[in-house]
Amino acid sequence: MKKLVTTVPTLIEDIKSIKVELIHLKESCEYNSSSLKYFQDQFSTLERGVSQIEKIQNSLTVANKEIANLKSVIETKEQWSRLSNVEIKGIPLKLNENLFVIAESLGKAVGYEFQKFQINYISRVPMFNTKEKAIIINFINRYVKEEFVAAARACKTLEAKDVGFGGNRQRVFVNDHLTPEHKKLLTKTRTLAKDRGYSYIWVIYGKIHVRKNDTSPVLIITKEDDLNEIA
Repeated sequence: MKKLVTTVPTLIEDIKSIKVELIHLKESCEYNSSSLKYFQDQFSTLERGVSQIEKIQNSLTVANKEIANLKSVIETKEQWSRLSNVEIKGIPLKLNENLFVIAESLGKAVGYEFQKFQINYISRVPMFNTKEKAIIINFINRYVKEEFVAAARACKTLEAKDVGFGGNRQRVFVNDHLTPEHKKLLTKTRTLAKDRGYSYIWVIYGKIHVRKNDTSPVLIITKEDDLNEIA
């Protein structure tokens, strides 16, 4: 009995200690519960944010496609507006030059003569990354233009001396008047077609054509995605 009485204070202290620990445990649980609730709220906020970002990304994707389509439409219209144009490079600049006379001389040199009334306008235009200026001729219709370009291309060694510039051996080039974007596309097409062993690359009616050999089908390249067809 005496031994039991002596242990009572110890038991009381142990119980007090356990109560303190239980209080701490309760506080810890309450804190953890509060933290969990906080993180759950934060996670919900993040989920909503991600959802908003996904919606914005989808909207941007749609907008980018629409912009690309609009650019394609504008580019097509701009190239179409040049359908009756010819770009001539290699004709030296001359003081007080008469571009109509030069054009007529060029027609005689390639074997396709045309009259002044068949030209809507003719002018010099700056060329990219050079001091030279090309000559742009706008014909009254694309058929005259195409026949003139075909005749000029058949003349493989056309030089400035052939159109009244003495002994000037500078090469003269007659081509479709392509937009800057079409010129870039033509350059890429030529590089890729050469790497893939294509024999023919030409432009007619402002459109780029490629053909691997005499029996293969003709591919028309109107945009960069079309380059994937060159196999």
